[in-house]
Amino acid sequence: MRHIICLVLATLLFATTTLEAKVGAAGAVPAGQAGTKRKQTVKERILEVPPGTMIEVRLLNKQRIRGRLGELTDEGFSLTTAQGEKIATQKVPFTDLKSFKKVEGAKAAKTAGWIVLGVLAGFAALILILVAVEVKAAGG
Repeated sequence: MRHIICLVLATLLFATTTLEAKVGAAGAVPAGQAGTKRKQTVKERILEVPPGTMIEVRLLNKQRIRGRLGELTDEGFSLTTAQGEKIATQKVPFTDLKSFKKVEGAKAAKTAGWIVLGVLAGFAALILILVAVEVKAAGG
């Protein structure tokens, strides 16, 4: 029985350590920027995003546009948006861009977090059941 509990606890420890390593790697600073204090510009950040990624941009005139990132040029980028049944592509100059954020990653990370939490809760329930069975067997 002790071996089972030790195995379950070791699995939990390994799973949480692996998750922390993956989450930590996602926010890691690239090797070339390790000691750099300079913050990336919005243009530099958006150039790192692969085309086809769903993003939401905020323009200097406070307008927000949500769409798929298209072709990138030195002057700006194209953004494909859908409104009802119409699909439109518009050019967004970097000079008009205030900020942007990826839209897809937030939902995926939240879902993954809930899945991990569910698995950990399942392991905790399994441990409690095993301990209760062991106590009952020892006392009865």
